[in-house]
Amino acid sequence: MNRDDLGKLIVASGADIDAMQWEGVPGVPGVYRKTLWQSGDVTLGMMRVDEGKENPEHTHHAAHHHILILDGDCTMVEKRLGPGSYIYIPPGVPHAVTEVGPGGCTFFFTYRPLEHQPAASPLDSEHGGVV
Repeated sequence: MNRDDLGKLIVASGADIDAMQWEGVPGVPGVYRKTLWQSGDVTLGMMRVDEGKENPEHTHHAAHHHILILDGDCTMVEKRLGPGSYIYIPPGVPHAVTEVGPGGCTFFFTYRPLEHQPAASPLDSEHGGVV
């Protein structure tokens, strides 16, 4: 989903957010998200990982990623975390959501992916893509 909420007033009660549909994360069974605000590459939302499932390790090479655990518990960056825990993941740091406890884990997240590939140089093809 790509939308532009910049400059729009958004007020959502807990009941409004609860009523929003969870969207499955493609290719990652048992992981769901709700987008609360988005503009360009900046997204704020919620993610839910079901008990016994995981969000596999991945890296945002040029993104600042903030996470606040709302409900449940899990392991992230080798630390067991529960409600009220906060994680800041700087660019380039691999992270995953694993060991999700009973009832699953829900967290608020924000990130700004800036993982745009630079335009290809004519030298790239001459050197097999390695310059």
